[in-house]
Amino acid sequence: MSDPPQRCGMRDTCGSKTLFGKQLPCPYDGPPKEPSSSTRKLLLDVCGPEFYTGPVCCTHDQLQTLEDNFRIVDKIVSSCPACKNNFHDFFCKFTCSPNQGTFLNVTSTQTTNSNQIAVKSVDFFVGPQFSQGFFESCRDVKFDASNGYAMDFIGGGAKDYQGFFRFLGEEKDLGSPFQINFPSISTTPFSPLNPPPRNCSNNDLDSRCTCIDCPSICPVLPDLPDSESICHVGVLSCLSFTLILAYSLAVVGFIVGFLIQNTIRKRRERRYERLALSGETPSSPRTLVGAASLDDHNPSLARGLIDPVETVQPKQYRLNSLLRKFFYKLGLTTATYPMLTCAVVFTIIGLINIGWTKFDIETDPVRLWVAPNSETRVQKDFFDEHFGPFYRPQQIFITSVDQENHPVLSFRHLQYVFELEEHIRQDLVSTPNNLTLDDVCFAPAGPGSPCVVQSVTGWFGGSLDGYDEDTYIDRIERCARSPVECLPDFGQPLAPHYVLGGTRDSKLNTYLDAPALVITAVLSSSVSPPDPELQQAFERAAEEWERTLRAFLEGVKERSPAEVGLNVDFSTGVSLEEEIGKEGNTDVRIVVGSYIAMFLYVGLTLGGGGSGSGSSARAAQNGSKGWKLHWRAAMSWIRNYTLTSHTLLALFSLVLVLLSISTSVALFSLIGVKVTLVIAEVIPFLVLAVGVDNVFLLMGELERVDAIHGLYAGNNNSLNGHRSRGDERAAAEDHGIADNVDNEARMMSPTRTTRSARHFPYPAPHNHQTSSLSSYSSAPSSAYPNPSYLPPPARIALTLSLIGPSILLSTLAEAVAFLLGALVPMPAVRNFALYAAAGVVINGLLQVCLLAGVGIGLDARRIEAGRMDCIPCISLPGQIALPEDENDRNTLDEQPISPDRSHFNNDHDPARVTGSGSSGWLARFFKRYYVPFLLKPAVKVVVMIVFGGIFVAGIIGMQGIELGLDQRLALPASSYLVSYFDKMDQYFDVGPPVYFVVRDVDVTQREVQQKLCGRFTTCEKMSLSNILEAERTRDRNEALSTLSSQLQSHPLFINPDELSLLSTRSSSYLADPAASWIDTFFAWLDPEMDTCCRVRKRNPSIPCRPRDGARLCRPCFEGREPAWNVTMEGFPEGEEFIQYAKWWLTSEAGEECPLGGREGFSGSVAFGTGSDGDEIVASHFRTFHTPLRSQSEFIASLASARRIAESITESTGVEVFPYSPHYVFFDQYLTITSTTQMILGLGLLSTLLITSIFLGSLRSGGIVTAVTGMVVVCVMGMMRIEGVSLNAISLVNLVMAEGIAVEFCVHVARAFMSAGSGSGYGASAGSVWGFGVADRAKSQKERDERMYIGLTSVGPSVLSGITLTKLIGMCVLGLTRSKLLEIYYFRMWLTLIIAGALHGLVLLPVVLSVAGGAALPAQQEADEEWMTSVIRSGYEYAPFLADDDSVSSE
Repeated sequence: MSDPPQRCGMRDTCGSKTLFGKQLPCPYDGPPKEPSSSTRKLLLDVCGPEFYTGPVCCTHDQLQTLEDNFRIVDKIVSSCPACKNNFHDFFCKFTCSPNQGTFLNVTSTQTTNSNQIAVKSVDFFVGPQFSQGFFESCRDVKFDASNGYAMDFIGGGAKDYQGFFRFLGEEKDLGSPFQINFPSISTTPFSPLNPPPRNCSNNDLDSRCTCIDCPSICPVLPDLPDSESICHVGVLSCLSFTLILAYSLAVVGFIVGFLIQNTIRKRRERRYERLALSGETPSSPRTLVGAASLDDHNPSLARGLIDPVETVQPKQYRLNSLLRKFFYKLGLTTATYPMLTCAVVFTIIGLINIGWTKFDIETDPVRLWVAPNSETRVQKDFFDEHFGPFYRPQQIFITSVDQENHPVLSFRHLQYVFELEEHIRQDLVSTPNNLTLDDVCFAPAGPGSPCVVQSVTGWFGGSLDGYDEDTYIDRIERCARSPVECLPDFGQPLAPHYVLGGTRDSKLNTYLDAPALVITAVLSSSVSPPDPELQQAFERAAEEWERTLRAFLEGVKERSPAEVGLNVDFSTGVSLEEEIGKEGNTDVRIVVGSYIAMFLYVGLTLGGGGSGSGSSARAAQNGSKGWKLHWRAAMSWIRNYTLTSHTLLALFSLVLVLLSISTSVALFSLIGVKVTLVIAEVIPFLVLAVGVDNVFLLMGELERVDAIHGLYAGNNNSLNGHRSRGDERAAAEDHGIADNVDNEARMMSPTRTTRSARHFPYPAPHNHQTSSLSSYSSAPSSAYPNPSYLPPPARIALTLSLIGPSILLSTLAEAVAFLLGALVPMPAVRNFALYAAAGVVINGLLQVCLLAGVGIGLDARRIEAGRMDCIPCISLPGQIALPEDENDRNTLDEQPISPDRSHFNNDHDPARVTGSGSSGWLARFFKRYYVPFLLKPAVKVVVMIVFGGIFVAGIIGMQGIELGLDQRLALPASSYLVSYFDKMDQYFDVGPPVYFVVRDVDVTQREVQQKLCGRFTTCEKMSLSNILEAERTRDRNEALSTLSSQLQSHPLFINPDELSLLSTRSSSYLADPAASWIDTFFAWLDPEMDTCCRVRKRNPSIPCRPRDGARLCRPCFEGREPAWNVTMEGFPEGEEFIQYAKWWLTSEAGEECPLGGREGFSGSVAFGTGSDGDEIVASHFRTFHTPLRSQSEFIASLASARRIAESITESTGVEVFPYSPHYVFFDQYLTITSTTQMILGLGLLSTLLITSIFLGSLRSGGIVTAVTGMVVVCVMGMMRIEGVSLNAISLVNLVMAEGIAVEFCVHVARAFMSAGSGSGYGASAGSVWGFGVADRAKSQKERDERMYIGLTSVGPSVLSGITLTKLIGMCVLGLTRSKLLEIYYFRMWLTLIIAGALHGLVLLPVVLSVAGGAALPAQQEADEEWMTSVIRSGYEYAPFLADDDSVSSE
């Protein structure tokens, strides 16, 4: 069957629509014609050898027009021969094919301006094979200058061939002059054009493309290394499942073991009862078990337990003895010479505070959170030095109040946006320097050229003139589909996702439904990096204009909802720093409030006072005399309260806290360590929480000392009912005591073994020597109500010798824990650690030197002198006595309150000596109820099970901790930036830019060029450009399955898809093709691009300007030998490369030559300075990240970019590093997990060493360390529930948690180790496995006794002093409006306080009573004190008595 006859559908040109319009073809239904020789030659040049012979349907004029159009397109797609040749074939056949009539149908015509009939529209029938192949060959071709695709320019960003053809066929000024339709189904007699298309992966040179433009031929990248896989058992991770299973089995085993032990114990009890009834075993029903147990091993030691003052200890713990001696002498000296002590200490403090003259605050976030020598910081500095600091963006989001009925892209709203932008561009002038946007904006074409303002107004040329409510819609839709047709004044296409928010939402039917408009103005000093002085001048100018813009937009934001129904949210370059500064100012009130609350609490809690309840009751019973009794009772209460309160002492303690903070700041300011916001916010709370605690410990210990050595301790009859203080002092003087003060000083040393501690009361001129028992014989015992009385300096010295080592232990452990934070390279954390450690140490020194010796010492003297608190110059009258009638006889026998806070009776147990302050009932509660209950065996089991469960839950919860810090938390709740960040997360579909920087290589050498390029045949297969493209197109589903172990493991309850976002290697996070400056530069040299690189014909060393005509210029490489070709053989090298590169970087990109480098690449190449000015020292390849919504995605983008850069360096040997503005802030998160583990691990190790040394027991130190670690685990386990992420701030809090957790534990532990230390059986106490069953039982009871004594001694102080003081401060902090303070301080610290108190007062006593170490030996004075107190108070703790119940208690 013969072929159908050849015929045309159109031929030649018949004029144009307008005077300056493009020529239109004429309809022609006839046979093709043979071209002339010149036409044939032009046809072969334009369309190739396929038209070597035969007639055609085009003329010479049509071919010239086609050649001009191809010349424009080729500059965009020439890098991919398959796309270029398919494009040529498509339009050559459309215009010239002799069989044109078989696939082209003219559907309408029109009359031109020359009154000729021309084509108006045609149907072009194209087969699906060629259609799809043509589109696929061009789909992935890149256009480096725009960081985008050629399809954005030649196909309007089409996603399929139908959209591609639709764009090609649309009638428009920069496209086809007539409408071309592409029906999907051909009708008779037409048959579709369907030749085989060229494929980019074909091996022939006319088709083969490079990896950059043809992903199918890209090298296969090695699989990402598998990290540790996260296994699951159901919804639980394997770790969680294992922990829960192990804990469950341990609990079951523990309970079974307890039941078995209980059964054995009951059988032993019945056996014991039978032996007791048979009379074989003597029993002593009211003797101490500790003594009985010792009696079996060493009768002398048993006697020592009951009467320790009769026993001389052969062994001592030397460190403890030295510490007690030191603190005794320190307390005695400071209390004896308070004024001298104040003068010396305040002189030293004053000299240090001179450092305030060098006080400075660090506000630069880079210098705050990034170590100076960190890799990211060094890379940022390199980038800023060679390419200039990053742009300062000013961004506005505009949304509609009622998007459904009045969309943001309505014509009325668009008019308002144009007016707003016009005012910002032209009328917004700053003060005082009258700066406009043009003075500070980024102008890529140089000073005076248009500013980069990305806005929808750019699609309209900056004006709505000529558009109305009907025509503007088509303009928006067309520009959104083909941004290249609507270039703004600065010449770069504006993709819709740059100016329309939420356009990537699949639910949008049209761009007009976009929910937000985005306006972004970019400020920059210049294209090339300026010198430092110019940069500083620019930054000052930019900040001035930004403040003006911010003030203007604040007014717009307030007015626009009511005026036009629009919400305006914005951010300027100065916004973030200003708003964070506002937040810091609001925190001051919270800090002040905490200090006031703490002052009130300390003042009221330490205050004494009496109770008038007994007198009031008597007044009610006495009828008519009642008012007199009420009056006297009230006056008595007022006198007692004003005498025994400690308001001045509370104020003094807070002053010392403030002084320690001030000194710490001054000290480090003196040596050049700047203050940070973290320090300003945290240190006041930290030092307050740590410092105030010791006041309660000191006062609690002093009260116990006063119970034995106070003025009225142990003597109830000396007052004779109502003896006044003046009478008491007169009696003392009558006995000659005061006269002998200057002659003798009889002070008790804390290590002197004496039968009692009798000393003279007024030690002013004493010689600090320890008196013997006989030295006291010269003083009549009746001189004072208490024969064991010690004057205030001696009592302070004894108090400090007892509690001082404990304070030193806690202070040292806390300071070391904080100092370990200095190992973190982040300046904010390091500086905090230094300030915190110094603050804690200075506060501890001030407390043992000033608070104990001066503050408490003077307060004790004031009380004994009968002077009023707050106004010590007023001396109070003697105790007011009530009438001695029969009804009041019992009243006079009651216990009046003594000035030294002790009752006038012989019942001086630790629970009662605290007077009527708030700690009195607490001490009684501890002694009578809490401690006996806690030490019951069954309760111990429950406690260990519960806290074991808490520990397991904490470990499980730790797995869910996220990384990062949402910057919105650092802002005030009312800040306008909060809504801005919300809008950005919701609507902005552009990720941050990322630059792959190449340095320390000579790019003028061919070998290096081939390692960087990607568009030429001799470029290395694994070159930088090829790797970037391959990474960008890496299979994301496969990549998302690769999780990195550098981030946290799988949380307990989280969707695995969400977890994949936490992977540091989940994908490339690269959204756009990389802009390869070297490929674009070499393409610009292509002589076929005859309008790009041109030189003067007469002098090739002079480049041509764009306006120079072809008569004067020629292509740079025209006639060059070797010629320019894709093998790179004729490409420039050495100095020639530098010369052409400089020409290219100054050439303008436009319609004639879109490959010019000035707009797109002028900042991509950095030349040296001075003598190195002709050397390229660095260059970068620019691309963009995918939109990053969460903190984990920001972290992952950095990790992925680093991995890609490392792979490029490994493959090419060229040093490459990635840079993006956010990297410097997220660098910490790549190592923060390991840093946290290191810091907390070293902290626990230091705690173990310090506590073991000070407690004299590795076992007890290990227990304290373990409990401290459990507190930290508990805090970390709650972080996910509380919404706390792991970052520098929470790391600081964890370091603090470890230090403060030690404080909750060490006082109880040391009290446990000190209790019973003179009994002599401590050496065997801890050897639970060393004896038989009976020995273990006795050892257990010994530990119970010690824990009872220790916990009743310091437990109330730990609860009222350490716990409640911190709790009150945190409650005030809970009132803050700052989300940052609420989440990262209030929540975390509240958890820490509760967890620390529970572990320190519940778990630690239980564990120590079960497995605590041996008691400290040879501390006879401590033994004398607690045993005297125990014996005098009728010590009757049932489980410790050898009655019928004691044996059953183990």
